[in-house]
Amino acid sequence: MSIKCVTFRVLVKPHDVIEKDDAYAAAKRMGLDLSLETKLGREQAAVDAGTVVSFGPTVFKDYGVDNPIKAGDTVVYAKHAGKKVVDPEDKVEYLVLNDEDIVCILENGA
Repeated sequence: MSIKCVTFRVLVKPHDVIEKDDAYAAAKRMGLDLSLETKLGREQAAVDAGTVVSFGPTVFKDYGVDNPIKAGDTVVYAKHAGKKVVDPEDKVEYLVLNDEDIVCILENGA
């Protein structure tokens, strides 16, 4: 990976809403393909969550607390937060967030 976070930034691999949604998973198992309008509506209503990949050295320090996140944690973040970046090596899309945009950590990767 050629992306390195600086300061208070957090690198997250966003979850694919279609892969994580139980209704989509059930429809896919039955061989159904949902319409684009259904997918877009579902994506807009979905909680924005992803997996922490890395973070900068000063993450959460401005708040006077120890860093509560670690690589591999599943986090929920503010809708429309961050900047999309594509790793030039593996062409995977990531999201760079400010630490303040992390809303919560989901226990057990829920």
